Amino acid sequence: MRKVIHIVRMWPTAEDPQHGGFIVSHVRALADHAEQRILIWDGKWNATPLYAEEFSLAQPTTPGFRAKWRALREWLDAELPHVVHVHGAGNDSALAFLLLHMLHGSRIRRVVTEHQSHWADGAKLGMIWTLRLAHARTAVSGWLASLMQPYSAGAAISVVPNILTAPNLPLQRSDAAHRRFLWVGDLVPLKGLPPLLEAWARHHRTFPHDHLSLMGGTAETGLHSDQVPEGATYCGPARAEEVQARMLHHDILVVNSERETFSMVIGEALERGLSVLCTPIPGPQSVYSGDGITYRADHSEDNLVQELGRAEKWADRAVVLDAFRAETVAQQFLALYAPEKKKGLE
Repeated sequence: MRKVIHIVRMWPTAEDPQHGGFIVSHVRALADHAEQRILIWDGKWNATPLYAEEFSLAQPTTPGFRAKWRALREWLDAELPHVVHVHGAGNDSALAFLLLHMLHGSRIRRVVTEHQSHWADGAKLGMIWTLRLAHARTAVSGWLASLMQPYSAGAAISVVPNILTAPNLPLQRSDAAHRRFLWVGDLVPLKGLPPLLEAWARHHRTFPHDHLSLMGGTAETGLHSDQVPEGATYCGPARAEEVQARMLHHDILVVNSERETFSMVIGEALERGLSVLCTPIPGPQSVYSGDGITYRADHSEDNLVQELGRAEKWADRAVVLDAFRAETVAQQFLALYAPEKKKGLE
């Protein structure tokens, strides 16, 4: 069984249970195949990481690279892993990979996975050198891989997707004429919530029986009642399993983001029988197509109001996305974790 140290920049906390849930899914998928430890390099020194009872977690107690490297070095000194897997490239991961190379050569396989869209803003030196110092590089979507490829010095970028858990509860379909809309996301500008709320206020004047549920944010940064328009309800932050359960009581997922790399929530919704209305963004377009999902013509508020009015409940059988199951993804990672055979040797 391979020994793996994951270095993560995002990890769910008691204060923000949705933060980095996609990384947790990747680590869980490997639980039966690898001995794993997780080193959290997210800078949230006062936050309470979740799943400490499930995983071996560690977190530097002070900022700066020295503290991060010290925490990693303690684990390296105790027992060398087969793999150090970084989730999210940066200056510190580039320096860590360089030190690993200098101290251990190729005895420790260096792997980097990218989950987020900041490559669209241009690559910083630390991101580039993390790619180049890695033995294997992965992205969660074809679009994200295409952004990384120009900086990899010709090395391949493998697409290893996020994990979608198959539904385990029946969909509660509604025969009512009104529609139950759902929005899920962080309360950050990229997710497009303020313009959605503006559009919803207009939509609700024409369709007063429709309802919009809003899920996301943290206990400290949630929506106030005066920010929520008529016909909408703010449900607060929630873990992934709570979001998936809530989906079963909705008809249509609305994604109004300016940018997404994969959007797990789209796949989760499609597999639970919801139709999806999404902005025309290349990340999801490289992952999802066909029945059940509508990509809007543009990002304008007028177009959103128009498409909300047109949106239909998904009446057919739910989509099945077997390519994104945990075991399939785990096998992709295990293949990348395996040391490369030297040329000329069997």
